[in-house]
Amino acid sequence: MSAILAVCGTAFCAMVSDGRMVEEPITDGKIKVLTDALPKVRKLNRNVLVGFAGDAVAAAQIINKLDEYDVQYMTLEKAVKVLQQAAQQTPCAPVGVRLLVGGRGRKGDFQLVMLASAEDYAPQTQPARDGAYLIEGACSHTEVAPYLEQYVKPEAARWHTLDDIAKTLDGCIAKLAEADQTVNTKYFRELVM
Repeated sequence: MSAILAVCGTAFCAMVSDGRMVEEPITDGKIKVLTDALPKVRKLNRNVLVGFAGDAVAAAQIINKLDEYDVQYMTLEKAVKVLQQAAQQTPCAPVGVRLLVGGRGRKGDFQLVMLASAEDYAPQTQPARDGAYLIEGACSHTEVAPYLEQYVKPEAARWHTLDDIAKTLDGCIAKLAEADQTVNTKYFRELVM
């Protein structure tokens, strides 16, 4: 029902999502597209991005809990805490929900956090490291790791601009869309630096 990809370095975090939402559950292999223009990435403020894959209704309910706070000054750590608490109280479809939270932490360091319904939304936090990129992704109906290995990680050494990164992430989503009809190539992008 969706794909979200994120790259974090020591000076930025970028997220790209597709725009397709399908009716769940998918029965008899028949996919009913509800929309092709649903952004699955949101910039909370100049430091924090949130994206999702999976049950769009549940994910929207979870992410909308952030609106109960003044997100203009919300830290990444606070966003993770609010999302985790909201997620644990929000039922989701069997397809599950995966949330990515990326950006600057309280101490100014870039990090990427994954929260997944399959792990009861226990935060999996990765800090950015000098000379390396954090690369993460999620897709509802297709294992995304092989796509990251084949289409994203080999390109990282050739990245010189943010446009290079966006082109690589878009290309990975395009490859996912070729294999998975629940993913399309309507791209939504957000960036924090």
